Amino acid sequence: MDILDALRLAPSADLYRLYLTIRRMLDNPKRILESRRQLHIGMTVSYVADDLTQPMRQGRILELRQTQALVEDIATRRRWSLSYAAVIADATATTPSAPHDPPPPPPSRAQREDFMIGDTVAFTDQHLHERIGTVVRVNQKTASIQCNPDEGHWRVSFALLRKVVDL
Repeated sequence: MDILDALRLAPSADLYRLYLTIRRMLDNPKRILESRRQLHIGMTVSYVADDLTQPMRQGRILELRQTQALVEDIATRRRWSLSYAAVIADATATTPSAPHDPPPPPPSRAQREDFMIGDTVAFTDQHLHERIGTVVRVNQKTASIQCNPDEGHWRVSFALLRKVVDL
């Protein structure tokens, strides 16, 4: 007697307990995270269709949600919201090409030593206007910048300043 025959003969209450146990295991966040780590948007995957008599179908991942993946069937172009347990990453899946060179490190933040009185600098003010001015004083954490002789000075953090190079 195989497992399917045993399940057919099992009482409904036992089948329901088995269903609840399997559902709890499939909804386990650790299992979901492990499945999501293997998947990415645009990846070709196999998935289990609603009809168990059909073979596994092929699809492409469109979106990764919290507990489900949105998959577009390759043959029919229909979209399915599937549990991660129903999605299987193909060994021959099309993966985005990994960069051969690591990305360049971000530029270092400007510090006090980078500026001197008289330097021309630029910054963005609180109204998102680009300002250009001259450093008139270097404080411990900020620089005093004069943009227009008619206006007062701006105190700006060194990290927000950019040197302007006059060519």
